[in-house]
Amino acid sequence: MYLPKEKILNNTAFPNELEALLYFAEKALVVREPIWSPFVSAQLIEEIKNRFDNLCDVTLFFEGGFPQAERKRICFLRSEEEKKFTPSDVPIKGIYLKGNFLFDRAEQNDFRCILNKLEVEAGEIGDIWLIRDRGAQAICSKNCANSVHKKIGKLREVEVRIEELDLKDMEIPFQRPEKIINTVEASTRIDAIASAGFGLSRSKITTQIKQGFLRLNWISNNQPSKSVHVGDLIHLEKKGSLKILDIDKTKKERWRIKLLRQ
Repeated sequence: MYLPKEKILNNTAFPNELEALLYFAEKALVVREPIWSPFVSAQLIEEIKNRFDNLCDVTLFFEGGFPQAERKRICFLRSEEEKKFTPSDVPIKGIYLKGNFLFDRAEQNDFRCILNKLEVEAGEIGDIWLIRDRGAQAICSKNCANSVHKKIGKLREVEVRIEELDLKDMEIPFQRPEKIINTVEASTRIDAIASAGFGLSRSKITTQIKQGFLRLNWISNNQPSKSVHVGDLIHLEKKGSLKILDIDKTKKERWRIKLLRQ
């Protein structure tokens, strides 16, 4: 039993990352046990879903701690072993990075830097979100949670204490339900459609695009004027995704666009 490595890696934008994940898939086939990858990005998850879609020998599960998590771990296992998989087997946990940031605002990447200074590898960390002005919570591997529990870090002048958490005790970010959005626009420019879909001003969307926070089909896009097409996926960091379901031209030479906000 083997995986078609050349076919999976052919013409991909992520050859090194996919090759590393193939190692876990092949190991799962050999040892006949679930093998978990590190946390990987949303765009890499979509890529591996497409590349592994037609494989019968290996099954994939994706887990990031909550349904709308962007970064997730991938579980590879033999297809015939699927019945043995249970949620209790998922090797992830939560941590709370506590600090008083009332007068010193912090961002998600600040807390990643704290963990990095504690020698936590990037692949051990999933999503991070702010808890008002009291710090942040994060999804991470069980090993990471165990290693940083009760450790103290520092962000500028603020002391940050880290506590291990069970997932059930975390303040999971608000889960936005999927929503169909219909809009009529003068063009199919990505800035116009993203503005309508995410409910943000055109100028704010343009700024976010130029700062590199928007991806089109999981590829970074810094061109506000780029046109989109049916089937395209627009992802805006911390805001979710828009899928282009339909585009029709109106009698007044405008564009009627149907979006799925996820």
